[in-house]
Amino acid sequence: MYVDNGIPAAAPADAGHPAPELAGPPLLAVQDLTLERGGNAVLDRVTLSLGAGRTLGLLGESGAGKSTLAMALIGLLQAPEVRMQGSMRFDGEELVGLPEKRFQTLRGRRIGLVFQDASAALDPCFTIGDQVCEPLRRHLRLDRRQAIERAVELLDSVGIPDARTRLAAYPHQLSGGMQQRVMISIALACNPELLIADEPTSALDVTIQAQIMELILTRVRALGSSAIFVLHDLALASQVCDDIAVMYAGQIVETGPARAVLGHPLHPYTVGLRRCVVELDAVRLEPLAGTVPGAADMPAGCRFATRCPHVRPRCAAERPPLVQREGRSLACWEIDRLLAAASEGVAA
Repeated sequence: MYVDNGIPAAAPADAGHPAPELAGPPLLAVQDLTLERGGNAVLDRVTLSLGAGRTLGLLGESGAGKSTLAMALIGLLQAPEVRMQGSMRFDGEELVGLPEKRFQTLRGRRIGLVFQDASAALDPCFTIGDQVCEPLRRHLRLDRRQAIERAVELLDSVGIPDARTRLAAYPHQLSGGMQQRVMISIALACNPELLIADEPTSALDVTIQAQIMELILTRVRALGSSAIFVLHDLALASQVCDDIAVMYAGQIVETGPARAVLGHPLHPYTVGLRRCVVELDAVRLEPLAGTVPGAADMPAGCRFATRCPHVRPRCAAERPPLVQREGRSLACWEIDRLLAAASEGVAA
């Protein structure tokens, strides 16, 4: 379906079949999460889950709420800046309303974060060694010598040459690719159970994007960790993610195994995203009509209603619930009609 870029593909479930049952409770469970900023619901009753050892891709256009959800999960968006309702449970612990002091014990130790732009995330006033050693000393209580030796191992594991010498370098003395590798080593320094990677390659040259994604995926799998990748690249998501959650304007519209969601999309928005992908045999692109509505102008019902080719009056008035169809969850009032039309081989 997509051009191979050298990244070892995930092993998602077959299209049209349900994902395997989790052996236990999910590592992360988000239920009806609403996040308001300035009186507007930036996230609207988001529901999704992530099993231990699995990778989840958050897909959608800019403004979908992907990064907002990621920042909320790691505690970088809290009251009074935002108002949250609903639930985010990490390994059984409720994150909504969690005090910042408790978040500080989770952040870096059990939940790691790779930012989109390492050059902006790394502190220019401290050396690479200082920044890699900080979580090791704070969370693992290593002494200075132990932290330095572990930092050398980490930098070496992410492919930074002459790692010991690099400890004395400042971020500006490294290339963008090397800075991102440093960011990955910091995020994974304490072997977190969950890694959140927010567009980890978008600020990098295309020639090294595949290298960085392969590095993250290899390290996550070696640790047996779970990961959430915030992405807009469907081809990349198909190769690194077990599961997919498609977001539009702060709402989840489709979730399920990556091969099913990306290979046989059902929600009109996911179908639209799929048609925007450049493929070798593509005759022409079919961009989505319209634009994402502003935060203050969201429809009362399905937020995709203003751009959907199958819209009905009910769509703009009532928010569709997430329901199970074809081995995945979908939020669309017209999904049964679309499925029936597809099975009969006629246009909806």
